[in-house]
Amino acid sequence: MTIPSLPLSNPLVGVALRGALGAYVIYMARKFYADPTGYFRKSLRAMPDVPWLGSLIRAMACFCLWGGCFIVATAIAVQIFGLHGELLAVALVIVAALATWLLLPRQSGFQTEREGQQKQQDPQ
Repeated sequence: MTIPSLPLSNPLVGVALRGALGAYVIYMARKFYADPTGYFRKSLRAMPDVPWLGSLIRAMACFCLWGGCFIVATAIAVQIFGLHGELLAVALVIVAALATWLLLPRQSGFQTEREGQQKQQDPQ
């Protein structure tokens, strides 16, 4: 009888799965950060424009982006380099924060859309 979880105990498979999961979380979080309500507007055409909703989704996307960076950094540090301990936790938080800052889109569609709405409301 074969044990289905046995391939998952391989360190290379573990790193690959964690890296893939982290990369997918980063990919989706960047899309939600760039256009927070875009996904919901596609499926719910008559969605009311609630100003705080976009900011809330962007904050959650930023946290998910940080989480994805943390997953990837943890997989590399623990599985490949064999690092453990309290200093590792602090270093991982700092590395994930820096990676998040570097991966955030500079100009998002959400900001451009809001600026366009403000210009339409205040034609000067």
